[in-house]
Formats: sequence, structure tokens, C-alpha cells
Amino acid sequence: MLALLLTFFVLLFSMSTVDSGSWQAMVGSLTQRLNPVGMTREIVDEEPPDIPRIFLPRAANLDYLQSVLEQKLDDEPLLSGAVMHRLDDRLMISLPADFLFPVGGAVLTEAGSGAARVLGDMLHLVGNQVDVNGHTDPKVMAAGGRFRSNWDLSLARAVAVARALEQGGYDRQIVAYGMADSRFEDIETELGRAVRMNLARRVDVVVRNRVDAELGEYGSR
Repeated sequence: MLALLLTFFVLLFSMSTVDSGSWQAMVGSLTQRLNPVGMTREIVDEEPPDIPRIFLPRAANLDYLQSVLEQKLDDEPLLSGAVMHRLDDRLMISLPADFLFPVGGAVLTEAGSGAARVLGDMLHLVGNQVDVNGHTDPKVMAAGGRFRSNWDLSLARAVAVARALEQGGYDRQIVAYGMADSRFEDIETELGRAVRMNLARRVDVVVRNRVDAELGEYGSR
């Protein structure tokens, strides 16, 4: 009996047409009950987070760098007085302080500033750490001057050259050191005391065989 009644109602439903208005009203009623606040979720294409990329420069081979810089130094009149030394772990480019600065001063001359900027442009594509060492001769500073000691003078000169290198294009950190006359005894020459004193008054631009800048922008050790 139940099976026959079920068959009868199924037959009636199949023969009838669905009232679309009633259907929409029923769907709306169910939607209101299931989602009373009418919340909808909008899918938005989110851009990927802006993750900064870190590019670590590579240190250039010092032997190769020496050969390139020797050619550039020969072709640059402003750096004709520079002397290059190749040591085990570094390459040193020595600039005579008498050419860079006035006597007892730490403000670069026009020619000295131009030479340091040219050197900075030569080094701007090099990833190696660069230090700048200022040196003086053992002559005692005159009292009442701008600098209290040769240490102050040598550091101020090193900082001045470091800034000129940056102006020339070297945009990595540079560490400046004031050596005063602490390396004077290391200078060996058979050309006499005058030449030795001239070599003592110099600024060394030191190119290391590594990428490293542990200290601040300017400092002394």
C-alpha cells in the first residue's frame, strides 16, 4: 500500500511543472536562515609578498685585478705617482700625500681629489673590501695646529680619501685607519732620507681578497 502511494506521488510530481517563483522564494528563505548576515566571500588575486633579494658581490682575483689596474694607472695622468704593491692577501695602491694634501692639512687638493675619484671609478665594479690607511713621517706636530698628533692627521687624511673614492663611484663600505708613523721603519730605500720621508707621507688604498665590512663606515683600529 505504501509503495503504491509513493509511486502515485512520484507520478504526480513528474507530470507537474515547478513554479519558478515559489522555487526562488524557497531558496531565498533557506539562504536567509543559513546565512543571516548576508556575508559573501570575495576572492581577490593577491600579489606575492615583496621579498627583498640580496645579491652578494664576489671578490675579484687580486692577480687579475692587479693587471687591470696597472694598465689603467698607466693611462691615467692623475695617478702617475701611484705605486702598487701585491702582498699575499691584499693589493695596495699608495698615493703620495704631498700630492694629495697641502702640508699639514687634510683637505684634498684639486688634483688629489680628482685622482682619488678616478681610482674610485676604477674600483666601483669590484666586490672586494677596500680599506684606506693614512701615514705620516715621524716629525712632531707643531703646537697649536688643527691636529693634536700625527694619528689625528693620518686618520683625517684617510677619511678624506675614502670619501673621494665614494664620490668616484665605489659605493660599498670603506674602513679608514690612521697609522701615523707606525710603519715608518718598514720603508726600505737606498735613495736617501728625503725619499724615505716622502714615502712615509702617503695614503694606501688597500684592496682585500675578500668581501668583508665588519666595522663601520669610518673608523680606526
